[in-house]
Amino acid sequence: MEDSPSHDELIEWFSAVALRQDRRAFESLFNHFAPKIKRYLLRQGAPEHHAEELAQETMVQIWRKAHQYDPAKAVPGAWVYRVARNLRIDRLRRQRFYEVDLDQVAEQADEAQDHDRATDQIDGEQIRARVAALPPEQREIVNLAYFEGLSQSEIGARLGLPLGTVKSRLRLAFGKLRKALGEEV
Repeated sequence: MEDSPSHDELIEWFSAVALRQDRRAFESLFNHFAPKIKRYLLRQGAPEHHAEELAQETMVQIWRKAHQYDPAKAVPGAWVYRVARNLRIDRLRRQRFYEVDLDQVAEQADEAQDHDRATDQIDGEQIRARVAALPPEQREIVNLAYFEGLSQSEIGARLGLPLGTVKSRLRLAFGKLRKALGEEV
């Protein structure tokens, strides 16, 4: 059985990555956490290929955000698993959006047998026009989330915004889109 690093060693590695972008320290973190994250994600029901991708994505986030880790607030493992959990939730939300959207389109197509009902469906051009009418900060987030497929965390990182701001702007944008498209909010 391999020797597990001590709590102090893990904190040293985080510190080295955060302060100096120390590749050896990151390699040590990667070797310690990546297999554990993958197993954790598999136990949470992620398919094998998603668990592998999410473990890799988690470690990339660890590299980028090691400076945000505060040993006074959490042990290293708890912080790493929280990053993995949040990435998985973001991925599930993104998938659910597409699944729900496809289900709604299929249901509408089944109900709309005649030509009149089929022409009443909202087409892509209408949606693009409504998105284009959004305020620029909301439009940018909608485009990144649903046309580029980025998670809310990735959008926040790309735009330098807190996650709460990304979520708030996305929620406001959807409220405006629903109203503009004639749906009840």
